[in-house]
Amino acid sequence: MFPHLKGQGQRVNLQLLQEANCRELVQQLERIEGSKVIVLDEAMIGPLNLVTRPKLFADRGIRLLALKPELHLPREVVNVVYVVRPRVALMDQLAGHVKAGGQAAAAAGRQYHILFTPRRSCLCISQLENSGVLGSFGRIAELAWNYLPLDADVVTMELPNAFRDVSVDGDTSSLYQAAVGLVQLQRLYGRIPKIYGKGEQAHRVWEHAKQLGRDERTLYNGDKGIVDQLILLDRSIDLLSPLATQLTYEGLIDEFHGIRQNKLMLPSEHFPSDGGLSGGAGGNIGNGSRVDESQSLLGDGEKKTIMLHSGETLYAELRNKHFNEVTKLLARKAREIHAQMHATSQDKSVKEIKSFVENLLPQLMAQKKATSEHTAIAGLLHEQVNAVAFADDLAAEQEFMVCADIDKPSAYIEDQIASKAELRRVLRLICLQCAASSGLKEKLLNHYKRELVQVYGLEVLLTMSNLEKAGLLHQQTESRAYAVLRKTLHLTVDDNVEVEPKDISYVHSFYAPLTARLVEHSLKPLGWQSLKSQINNLPGPTFEDFQAQLVGIGGRHPGATVAEKSLLHVPRVVLVCFVGGCTFAEVAALRFLAAQEDNNVEFLIATTKIINKHSFLDSLMGS
Repeated sequence: MFPHLKGQGQRVNLQLLQEANCRELVQQLERIEGSKVIVLDEAMIGPLNLVTRPKLFADRGIRLLALKPELHLPREVVNVVYVVRPRVALMDQLAGHVKAGGQAAAAAGRQYHILFTPRRSCLCISQLENSGVLGSFGRIAELAWNYLPLDADVVTMELPNAFRDVSVDGDTSSLYQAAVGLVQLQRLYGRIPKIYGKGEQAHRVWEHAKQLGRDERTLYNGDKGIVDQLILLDRSIDLLSPLATQLTYEGLIDEFHGIRQNKLMLPSEHFPSDGGLSGGAGGNIGNGSRVDESQSLLGDGEKKTIMLHSGETLYAELRNKHFNEVTKLLARKAREIHAQMHATSQDKSVKEIKSFVENLLPQLMAQKKATSEHTAIAGLLHEQVNAVAFADDLAAEQEFMVCADIDKPSAYIEDQIASKAELRRVLRLICLQCAASSGLKEKLLNHYKRELVQVYGLEVLLTMSNLEKAGLLHQQTESRAYAVLRKTLHLTVDDNVEVEPKDISYVHSFYAPLTARLVEHSLKPLGWQSLKSQINNLPGPTFEDFQAQLVGIGGRHPGATVAEKSLLHVPRVVLVCFVGGCTFAEVAALRFLAAQEDNNVEFLIATTKIINKHSFLDSLMGS
């Protein structure tokens, strides 16, 4: 159903996960007899597109509707199936629908059902009971969609507020969900023998997963698992990377325009006319009907939707590149297509011309369309990257990254406050300074608070309180973890190359994400053992675990048979799990490591959500 999830030569086939999730949905729907409509919580519209296509519902005569306070249903519909996140606030809307239906619904024999994703909520059910409508619901079940396949090497829980839920609100349900997801992945791909991790929440996820795994007999069989090791990383050990400006093509698109479940939506006027062509970066693989369904539900019909995933050949080539390299690649691609399409046909026979028109020309037209679209996107990014504010912010954050004057008030931040710049923009820079200096001196922190209150009002203190609870703002301690690790782990590289780079630091021009650097060092012989002493100053425990003997469960050992020794050349599969979200820049850094032949590794990346500097701060700034 989603060919791009198989990847090219990758050992982990995420199409199995997609098919398992889709099969679970179909089974739940088949248990409900009669005509149906599915009412989707807005937070579930995107995830549903990662699991199945609208054709599945069209073939069964099922309509999809967005969840709104007022719901207008066709009279002939017998079953209303809600697919929602387990949020108590949504239950009032469901209760309102049932009460509004009243006698008319009863006369038509209409029944309501709820499919909670990823699990049932007792609080939600109690809310329905208190509203007096619980008896109107026939089936209340759950869709155990813990991890959803985003791409051939990325799975996501699609929980944008996971970090805030745990660190600010004390809601640890996402940690349990991540643990259930790890058990689910092992059920599909086999047991993971070696586990390494860093951070309090990452440790809690693994303890949950280990406890759940004890009850999973299927994980204790002798089958060889595909994944060789798991690295669990808590977002709180590296709060600088999600605040840093991403300079990869994919990262910049996400920061400026937002990529939602592999879809980019932009106003149509930015793109040249399609000219009736089909099969470019936004067409064939993305399945037009699927995009149309999402657009109608979200009300984005006037926008152009472009699919961005590894199934789009040109995008797969561009996405992990530094933006300075992307423009050169697009120019070269355009020249190549132009040369092929205008090659002289004087020396060609009629048969050769016919073959060209039937076979090569459609491919070239699809490539031309994709190149045209990405050139338009790159043009938009170029305007935004060249803006004075962007360049000034980037210069300020890079000074913090090299620990320049981090213990005193930043003149640039003070100027931004005085000019009443966007609050989020100012807070990001203050949090960056805090992360680089491993905390702000009490006098400096209070100085920033006074300045912010005078300009933005007392309400800013509530946001500052959230940032302090989340660890983005705090007073300085004796530990200067970042300053030390910057040197020992080479987090900043002065002579970094952006075009055809040699080091992962290219994703931020000269800063290597700490999380990706930890993974890189763990790939070396005795890597994790040597890292343990270096990362003691980072928050939370450093832990390791082993689920089984290495023999026969993906391990490599001296006494291997001839058949087993042939597997020594097969890339190791490492599952890197980010608890609290990760950025596209971190994903690009891991893909860069996997592309190096010396590492002989293949990464599978799991995250609570793909985040960027804007979405990360937005989740913490809300009340």
